[in-house]
Amino acid sequence: MLHRHTASQSWIRQFFSKRHRLVALPIVVLLALTSFLALANPTPGGDHPRAVGPISSDNGFPVWYKDGNNLRLELCLDSETAATPLCGFLPGDIPLPDEPLTVPSNFPEEAFWMLGSAGLTTNASGGRAILVLALEAAFSANVANGDQISFGRVRIRASDLVPGGTYKVTHPYGYDIFTNVEGGVKGINFTDDIGIGAPGDFTGALNSRIGPFITWTDFPNSAGLPNLPSGTDAYIGDPAIEHAVKGSPFNTNFFRIEGPAGSFPGSPSQCADIALGASLTATDDCIETSLFSLLGKLATNAGVNASRATYTLDSSGAGAVDVFATSEAGQSIQVFKGGSYGTTTMAGDSGGRYYTRIDFRDVAPTLVRVRNVSDSPISFKDILVTDKVSISKAEYNTATKQLTIQARSSDALNSPTLTVSDGLGAFNGGTLVVDGVAIAPDQITVTSAKGGSDTAGVEIVGPGAAPDPVVAGIAVPNGLAMTPTPPDTTLTFNVQQGQTVTLDGSSTAGDVTGFQWQQIGGAPAVALSGAATATASFVAPTQVTTLVFRLTATRQTPSASDTKDVTIKVLQAQPPVANAGPDQVVARGASVTLDGSASTNASTYTWTQTAGQAVTLTGASTARPTFQFPAGFSGTLTFNLTVSSQAGSSSDTVSISPLADALTLARAQYTRSKNEWRFDGTAAILGAPAGPGNTITVTLNKTVGATTTSVVLGTAAVDSLGAWTLRFTTTDPAKQPTAAGTTYRVSITSSRGGALPNQAVTVK
Repeated sequence: MLHRHTASQSWIRQFFSKRHRLVALPIVVLLALTSFLALANPTPGGDHPRAVGPISSDNGFPVWYKDGNNLRLELCLDSETAATPLCGFLPGDIPLPDEPLTVPSNFPEEAFWMLGSAGLTTNASGGRAILVLALEAAFSANVANGDQISFGRVRIRASDLVPGGTYKVTHPYGYDIFTNVEGGVKGINFTDDIGIGAPGDFTGALNSRIGPFITWTDFPNSAGLPNLPSGTDAYIGDPAIEHAVKGSPFNTNFFRIEGPAGSFPGSPSQCADIALGASLTATDDCIETSLFSLLGKLATNAGVNASRATYTLDSSGAGAVDVFATSEAGQSIQVFKGGSYGTTTMAGDSGGRYYTRIDFRDVAPTLVRVRNVSDSPISFKDILVTDKVSISKAEYNTATKQLTIQARSSDALNSPTLTVSDGLGAFNGGTLVVDGVAIAPDQITVTSAKGGSDTAGVEIVGPGAAPDPVVAGIAVPNGLAMTPTPPDTTLTFNVQQGQTVTLDGSSTAGDVTGFQWQQIGGAPAVALSGAATATASFVAPTQVTTLVFRLTATRQTPSASDTKDVTIKVLQAQPPVANAGPDQVVARGASVTLDGSASTNASTYTWTQTAGQAVTLTGASTARPTFQFPAGFSGTLTFNLTVSSQAGSSSDTVSISPLADALTLARAQYTRSKNEWRFDGTAAILGAPAGPGNTITVTLNKTVGATTTSVVLGTAAVDSLGAWTLRFTTTDPAKQPTAAGTTYRVSITSSRGGALPNQAVTVK
């Protein structure tokens, strides 16, 4: 049974107005979800639109899209004043509905190859759910030539659901599952737009789920739809009439939402099958409809694309233009008459490819018009005629740094000037040689003054590059570097008697496979630890002396080596001075580094904790140990550093205090009609992964006279930007601020020590 639905057109346009489209975003997939909504397990498999037609010379959009059933739909552009106004336009969508459509002055902001929608009532109070399925034409920014885009859309919205519930939405193009949904308006708010790419690229929509096209169940012989001259339906539906449809690749020609019991109380759209939904006994866990508002117009024109028109012209003045075009197979495609040739029908094949050659003398035509005379009205494309450029050689020599290019134009009579991309120069007799090209180009493009061009990858010849050399590098991180002065360029470091000295060769470059340290000068001989590794060490002797060490770094393949020497001057030990670094204020749970590197004349480092909750020090015998500040500790930690040398020892202390968490409360609101609490705020200590993690606790304080009682309402995690939100519904009277004669306030605390006591509550 058909149902006339006079509001269907406005219902569709409500969800496709400029305020809702978001089509200007340069993305391939747009998922518009609420912050509490997760998408999981969309339907696998399915189908897509199979082909996109030629671009219309009238509006810059594809003439048609075709599905897997070979059903072709053209862009539905009949205005609301047309004889058959079945394209869903409302007054104002087309500025001049009785005038021809032109871009940009008289064209809608959006139009459709197919648009289907279905609506459901979610409860007795009139809550709504909407499904939109569309293959849409729009503009990336403004209604202007060059801004045309297309995409396939699946949009699902539903209101007044069970907060935190999981819902399965089934539709003709599969299903989508939503978890942890919100309970208010647009608890499900999902848009999947596939195909939005660069303006003028209409192939992305072929990856969308909108395929095959859905149609009325009695299509193509419906008594309720206008006919083509063949007697079959000219449209796939009427958007003003809700009607059952067919065409789903999953045989799910309906709109159904299944959820937990109590999801859809009093809805007139409840499912007939009790087995649907999460409960086997409840009837209010599922709603569905098989009626859709649907628009789409069958493509009667195939259109035509002119892909290439290039000419050849020999030295005698005899020339020919080669013209290539595409369309549907079986079309009558012509090159329309020009100044020196008559109309010529192009040869075609079963793949929709068309070709012809047209002879001329002396002067090549500048433009040809390709027409599809099978179309009514006749469609056409104009294409500029250019010469054909052919690159026969593009070679780069790594030894000489020389780039050689050979190319020619198909115009042998005029020999048009050829130039190379990147300003490399012009050809001389068909060859261009460029010297001193430091970096080989990946490819080059040769362009003719007659408009033709060719691009080719550059072939590389000559020897390969030599590997980086081995270059030994030395550092002595616990020595005092002495600046060398020419001609003495020896690397020299001062150390103290008895000091453990580190010789570090890790800065050596060149794919090193082996290290070898050796003492080559000075006395006494010392014992080198780790002499065959990048980092060696020894204990400085107790007397004042000068020692010399050599690092030999080697590479096996290809074979290479390098050596570097370092002089270590052992000086009289000086009394050390400990410096434990400045006091620090850090976040609870953060990693903390103690820094005693400013200590002087130190041979050894010893760190001990002297106050506060015990922590584990990693590297307690180094200059810079680390530890984790206790997450729940609010006091101060104190550490002692003792440095020593042969000349004595010295101590210093440092204190580490926790950073106070600063909280804000932007909203503390209770809504009586929904029994809903909602809190929003910020914290200074961030959640993971940007910070150590932080949790907010909200407590309700109830005061009657001089007595105050408290109940915890809930907790919320702080996100990586410092924001937190707590939102939930409750039927617990202890958590509802509704008792007469009672004053309600809330206290906000964080797991990192922040507090906002006794904050005001808004009750709506």
